[in-house]
Amino acid sequence: MNLNWQLLTPEALEDISEAREQCHQAIQNVAAVGRSFLDHKEDDSQANLEWDINLQRLVGRWVETEKLTFRSSFSINDFKVYLVSHNLETLASLALHNVKQTDVMIWLEHNLKELGLDFSKINLELPYKIPEYSPSKGKPFQVTNQKAFHELALIYHNANLILKDIIADYPESSKIRVWPHHFDQAGSIIKLNTGDTSTSKSISIGMSPGDKYYNEPYFYVTSWPYITEAPIKINETSAQWHEDDWAGLILTLSHITKFDLIQDQRGVVQRFFKESLLFFEEHLH
Repeated sequence: MNLNWQLLTPEALEDISEAREQCHQAIQNVAAVGRSFLDHKEDDSQANLEWDINLQRLVGRWVETEKLTFRSSFSINDFKVYLVSHNLETLASLALHNVKQTDVMIWLEHNLKELGLDFSKINLELPYKIPEYSPSKGKPFQVTNQKAFHELALIYHNANLILKDIIADYPESSKIRVWPHHFDQAGSIIKLNTGDTSTSKSISIGMSPGDKYYNEPYFYVTSWPYITEAPIKINETSAQWHEDDWAGLILTLSHITKFDLIQDQRGVVQRFFKESLLFFEEHLH
């Protein structure tokens, strides 16, 4: 696998939203393993995932049993869920196309029992609300456009590369994680840590695969507390100012794919983050 930026194309843009919906529902199964068998965290971080650049999967947290250490993971490109041991041996896998959520639970129950875990501890009650996608209504998971799933996987791959590269320059920062609530891949740069979230200050950088605001993936930079006044001049990367429910700068996939060279795509995203971070660092007093 080429570990560099991968060229994004606009051909599957219309179907990426459908791929996002199917995958957003699917990762709840991965999140449920960490949420059910790891110690509870106030921010639900025991249930988050991260992009494994070598496996090209979204992987959950490690869980220790008397038999072995394992984790659940999900491949966007193959549309499969996996249980993998600490030495990267595949314990079980399930292709989700044409499979119902109830079938996933039967598969998970069987395999967790094989690992000596009490399946009754699996909790699918989410501590947040996500849209009611078709698999949550009893319909099977579906892959209607494989190209869209492949493109969505490339977006997570590229986002992971660039977000990790940026956040490495900030010693007071979090790891880059994928959060099952919004399905975004993000990290935070700590500007002031008071021990109280209401008075602390931070800048968040990330990638959303799309949501109720934008029906396409986008990169974003926002802060806490929010900066409510938009920049006088939006930067040269065609960033947009967002101010519905949260305030920040975004850069959409449809703009990125106007460039048909890898270096140009990566360059426009890098400039977006550089200029956006400069704006927030200057205004987050």
